[in-house]
Amino acid sequence: MGPRNELAARLAEERLAEWQRVDYGAWRAMLDDKDVNTVIGADGTRYNVVSYALDDGDGRIRMSVAVDHGTWSAFVPLVRDEIMNPDGTFVE
Repeated sequence: MGPRNELAARLAEERLAEWQRVDYGAWRAMLDDKDVNTVIGADGTRYNVVSYALDDGDGRIRMSVAVDHGTWSAFVPLVRDEIMNPDGTFVE
């Protein structure tokens, strides 16, 4: 994994860590919505960070974060995700 991908992975994991601190209701409120941010990375590169929640079935919610730095990475962004159960625990 190159330096840009390592930084993109770190940005995705930081975004997921933010969402891990909120409750199930906040995740549920994100369903069918997107949060789009532009972040300047430590390398000075502009990264697009897109967060969205999907119904994963049986009350579970999948929070996905896609990060790209423009050019070709926009076609195949780096994606990280977490799944929360209705009781607030995370699927391993």
